Amino acid sequence: MSDPSAAADTRELAVLRDFYCEHTSTKSRVLALVAHADGPPSLKAVLTCRDVEHAQLAAEILRSVLACGAPLAPELKTQADTLAMEMPDAVTASFREAIEAARTGGWLVEKEQLSYWPDEETQAAVDRWRTRLEDNNLSRLSAPVIRHVYFTEYQVTDTVAFFNSATSMGWQPAGPFPLDLSDPLHAMEATIHLTAPSLDLPGAQVLSTGSSVRVLDPEQGDELADWSPEGFSADFGPGVRYEEDPTGPGMSEQEWERINPLPDFATLFSVQRGSDEWQFTPRTAYILHTALGVLGDEGHEAARAFADETLTEEDEDHATVFTELPEATWSQNFAWRRQFARAANDLAQDIAVGQRPVPRCVAERVALDCALDEAREQAKAFARITPSYDRLPRHRDDAWERVEDALLDSGEPSDDGLPPFWGTAPEQWFEPFPDTAPRAVDRGYPPRWEATPTSED
Repeated sequence: MSDPSAAADTRELAVLRDFYCEHTSTKSRVLALVAHADGPPSLKAVLTCRDVEHAQLAAEILRSVLACGAPLAPELKTQADTLAMEMPDAVTASFREAIEAARTGGWLVEKEQLSYWPDEETQAAVDRWRTRLEDNNLSRLSAPVIRHVYFTEYQVTDTVAFFNSATSMGWQPAGPFPLDLSDPLHAMEATIHLTAPSLDLPGAQVLSTGSSVRVLDPEQGDELADWSPEGFSADFGPGVRYEEDPTGPGMSEQEWERINPLPDFATLFSVQRGSDEWQFTPRTAYILHTALGVLGDEGHEAARAFADETLTEEDEDHATVFTELPEATWSQNFAWRRQFARAANDLAQDIAVGQRPVPRCVAERVALDCALDEAREQAKAFARITPSYDRLPRHRDDAWERVEDALLDSGEPSDDGLPPFWGTAPEQWFEPFPDTAPRAVDRGYPPRWEATPTSED
């Protein structure tokens, strides 16, 4: 006979604060903001549905119930009952459970769904970081240290005079390409050469220098400084004498890349200036390689979590790679899910060795669709906050509309309205496309996911 107190130990009574909605292109979720004494407030998934209006109305009803408490006003109860009849049974059950919680103002929440203040190990890492601050080198200097950050925006109005001035002062374009007066990257390089500052000041010594120069691009959200609705900043990276602790908080990007080296995208996918043919650019490769890698990792993690379990609508509250796929795939087993995750890994590996990610089967095509959706959302997030991305050359073919048009065959939508190929029977997802070389059957899995989990995992 099971011990009811054991189940209670896994849950904690949290105080309901509010209800919110989250919408994507394929589904909507209602979330509850819950608070407890041992940590910051957390968001708990309440229900997931495909109808935007249902989700929005559910959140409004729950917010009203939370404000009014029990008993429910007759008109509010009628509104809730009407909505419940319009939603699927599983969603309705979650909705009614949330109403009962809103009436009392509290919710028994699984402890794993809550956030807690740092444990001893995390606090120790924070303490080590604070110790570093206490050992700050600046505090050892008695004389004042001034950091002068100065910015200028130049518009090149006479390219001939501009480049003549730069070349007369010894500048030459970097790389194998000849001078192109219309190339903004050459203009950027010449600007760096022409504006090299004279740093000598009487009675002062230079401790460090740095610069940040980039071509402004409206498609990346840039605006002229005088018309910019918000401030902007330049990231100069960590100091050259600073050694990061790879196990502590605040790991630098340089340290991360040393431990997890990235492919040399600029060399693998060098662009040809002046070509009208679409090109798979270094920046496209960087973002899509990242998106495919994340999709693969999430797929392997979800495959281990669900194993051979059939997914249901309730599992959408724990949005995973596989709940985003057609419902016809939800009954597939661990081996199928693991193969789908590897399809994303295979495409990422294609990019890592300098090849365009060309799908060889339905699973790879679906994985590429998912990764492109994610990449489009992340493109602007990478810019200006990821130095390794910002260092890559820009190109007009970085635009994601051009990327999708070039990488995806149009195909015909399925009869049920799914995107092309998504309606294919799950057992056919890994069959090679006609006239396409199949993947090597002995290629294995990424080292991190090579081992098959046991029942103890």
